[in-house]
Amino acid sequence: MTVRALILAGGSGTRLWPLSTDDRPKPFLPLSGKASLLRETHERAARLCGESNVLYSARASHAPHLAGEFPGLPAARLVLEPERRNTAPAIALAALAVADEDPDGVLVVLPSDQAVQDADELHRALSLAVESARSGDAFLTLGIPPTRPETGFGYLEAGRETIPGVREVVRFVEKPPLADAERYAVSGNHYWNAGIFAFSVRLLFSEMERLCPDVLASMRAAHAARRAGDDAAFEAAFRACRSTSIDYAVMEKARAVRTVPSSCGWSDLGSWEAVFEFRGGADGKSVLSGPAIEEGGCGNLVLAGDRPVRLLGLSDVVVVDAPDGLLVMKRGGSDLLRASVEKSLAKGRA
Repeated sequence: MTVRALILAGGSGTRLWPLSTDDRPKPFLPLSGKASLLRETHERAARLCGESNVLYSARASHAPHLAGEFPGLPAARLVLEPERRNTAPAIALAALAVADEDPDGVLVVLPSDQAVQDADELHRALSLAVESARSGDAFLTLGIPPTRPETGFGYLEAGRETIPGVREVVRFVEKPPLADAERYAVSGNHYWNAGIFAFSVRLLFSEMERLCPDVLASMRAAHAARRAGDDAAFEAAFRACRSTSIDYAVMEKARAVRTVPSSCGWSDLGSWEAVFEFRGGADGKSVLSGPAIEEGGCGNLVLAGDRPVRLLGLSDVVVVDAPDGLLVMKRGGSDLLRASVEKSLAKGRA
């Protein structure tokens, strides 16, 4: 039974402007302070199933970035989308490619816009999820024990333990109100949904036939066109598919979903606040990168680019200097940043 990994490299990261843009989104950036998030995800996937068994899903317009990260990457391992259709179509298309080689194969889905602090713990949890997924009777997802009440994340509620280290998923909860998030943070039965999955491709197709047959039909047509080398037919079939996430289309309605809880130091790095915390920042402790100088202040995130940045007498601010712009904002202002960027995009400018 073959194990493949699919790395999702989409998204735009509007709360991470000016580094993350539509042309060069979050997965291609070294936000953890090391390699790009995509490269770090690749290393975790290769450790799990071998480098030759890793597939990559991204928009076709980002193919040059993939080639820059992985020179000589075979076209067969690329699942390039002509335009965004969310995660369900992308995952189905990759699963069809896996099924061509092994109809009973297991696919592991890894978003590349995340970071972890404990790679060994993540590997342990992923290995357990893969072994559990081999039975083909349930989807497996990683559950992250919440470290704070977070209203911006999806949660899953866990039930009984089926085998050591694996629990049933009772339900998914999307972005709860603060009162519920506070309760989830201490319940011991609620976990952040990291969007990391493992399942047999046979089970995926069976559940998609039941829950979203139109999406699967579109992807089967796209896959057939791709195999035939008919680019026009592939693009037409892909664009005809509706946009929907794998969580909404399948996981939230599937007959059986189980979770492997993992305290791997996970972060979605979805905002400059998350980057600040992941890189060791705290009230009274700053994070400085590049030619940055801070005097008379603390609790700042300063990411300098090619030119020096000097921050004087200010605390709890974010300064990011990049080729596409300069950001100066109070820490905690990511919702304002997202709204500002989206307004500019609507007007046709970054």
